[in-house]
Amino acid sequence: MPTNHNYDNRVKNPIYHVVWGVRFFFSGIRELTRQPALLGLSLIPILLTFVLLLGLALGGAWIAGRIVADVFGHDLRLFVEALTFALALVIGYFLYLPVARVLLAPFAEALSRKTHAINAGNAIRQSDLGSARAMWEGLKLVMFQSVIALLALALGLIFPPVGAPVGVIVAIFLCGLDFFDIPLSTRGLRLRRKLSVIWRNKSLAIGFGAAAYLMLLIPVINLFSLPVGVIGATLLADALERGEEF
Repeated sequence: MPTNHNYDNRVKNPIYHVVWGVRFFFSGIRELTRQPALLGLSLIPILLTFVLLLGLALGGAWIAGRIVADVFGHDLRLFVEALTFALALVIGYFLYLPVARVLLAPFAEALSRKTHAINAGNAIRQSDLGSARAMWEGLKLVMFQSVIALLALALGLIFPPVGAPVGVIVAIFLCGLDFFDIPLSTRGLRLRRKLSVIWRNKSLAIGFGAAAYLMLLIPVINLFSLPVGVIGATLLADALERGEEF
């Protein structure tokens, strides 16, 4: 490669960076289909997340069915199991990205390192402290996101007319934050420093997050949002690193 060499971080126009944020996200799709090594690494988090969410849904349905059977008999058991299974899948649909980000952090970072190696032709500059740290960094980010989401929810309850637009804006911001975090984590950056990098490039993050948010809305296709976002965010981070020191 390298890819996306036309991006210029020195341009002052925020619309330029928003558009490039979208382009970086969709460049993840192109690289995923062009590079067999990236596709192979991507199948692991996709399959593990699918199995995890399906297992949680089946387990929840079984537990709910047993409770109903013991209390009300077997007549309602099948209905309750089906309802619980469907509800668990809906919840899993909304929680897919944060769950995958925490539990599959080591796989996501491995995919990011491989993407960088293909894109830049060298190993990523990193401070790798192991899988446990990768999961902890992901958990810290999820906790930070939870605080923002709760504040947005509270604002929407207090002022209902602003609830929907604020919710969409927050969702887009959190999507960008999720994916930006992964290539920055592979470089050994702590949460405060990562937030500083993201804030300096907030227009890029908004464009990237908007594209990721739209992909997450599509059932089944959203399973590919994690590897596509990781690859795209890594290409974005590589482009930024050529113009600034993390």
